[in-house]
Amino acid sequence: MEPKKYQYIDSLRGIAILLVVLVHVGIVLDNTIDYFPKDSLLLSIIGNGAYGVQLFLIVSAYTLTMSHYNRLNEPNKNRNFFIRRFFRIAPMYYIAIIYFTLDKYLQFDFVNPDFSVIPVRSLLSNVFFTSALIPEHTNNYVPGGWSVSVEFLFYLILPFICSKIKTINSALLLFLSTLTLALIVDPFIREHTIYPYFHEYNFFVQLPVFPLGILAYFFLNREQHHIKPVTWVFAAIMVLVFCYIAIPKHIMFSFVFMLLLIIQGKYNFKLFSNRFFSEVGKVSFSMYLIHFAVIYLFNRFGFYHVVNITDFWTSLLNFALMYIIVAGVAFAISSVTYRLIEVPGQNLGRRLIKKLEQD
Repeated sequence: MEPKKYQYIDSLRGIAILLVVLVHVGIVLDNTIDYFPKDSLLLSIIGNGAYGVQLFLIVSAYTLTMSHYNRLNEPNKNRNFFIRRFFRIAPMYYIAIIYFTLDKYLQFDFVNPDFSVIPVRSLLSNVFFTSALIPEHTNNYVPGGWSVSVEFLFYLILPFICSKIKTINSALLLFLSTLTLALIVDPFIREHTIYPYFHEYNFFVQLPVFPLGILAYFFLNREQHHIKPVTWVFAAIMVLVFCYIAIPKHIMFSFVFMLLLIIQGKYNFKLFSNRFFSEVGKVSFSMYLIHFAVIYLFNRFGFYHVVNITDFWTSLLNFALMYIIVAGVAFAISSVTYRLIEVPGQNLGRRLIKKLEQD
């Protein structure tokens, strides 16, 4: 039985991708923000759109936990889980790998292609979704591919996690444990790797985000919310630690997104759950991969300006229009790839499961 679809979940995915597009329009098409005051609240809001990825991860953990408990009695549920997740992610992601191989490394030269320039190891780490474990391979092939790797690596351990995490108390312990691991790993990575951003994009630092989605599931779907004393002590120790060190910013945003998920799950406010966000959310995975290509093409052909920029207000108007154009074009293309690539890929996974169950 397929899990029920919820508008608020698709809507949160829609919000997440719109946040991600926001930051990348600001970064790549930086001529659109020439007159924005430096260190302004507006630039901070645009830059923090990057944390839309954490909203994706939390919603993913929430829905996958829900799906796990809905399929407890399914034969071969773990095998079927991996098949479903592979065919949900791989078809579109592999298309993205092919596109960026042709664009970034071969410059679409089909006459005399130089295949020697293709970094084979990095290519393979992307094909096998392990790039978030390898500093020199992180985010250097498919733009944004680090989060796909983080997500897929989480898939590998989710069946084990779900077999152990059965209460909100154990979910909170999982979060505190993974957060402790991230705090230990982060300074080691910063000290021992020269590759920029790996300390932010690696799997271990992002891992604590997922238990927040699992926590939201237990809060919304279980009546008893008993937390054991030892868990409260663990939490108090972590609070004390954060009196002396800064809370990682992606964790702070993840807390906010977890609360947003819980609020929407209980009250379903139309502001955050509506047809517009839901339609965007349905194609959000394609849109995540495609919007990079759209922005890079605009950048390559010098398409930065819709209006003549002379001051802050015209700069703001130009940024807003470019954002709408990029998001609109990416959504239009993604609506096609969703139907032609993502849906057939998922159907192929279902057929494979059905065939295996019949054998």
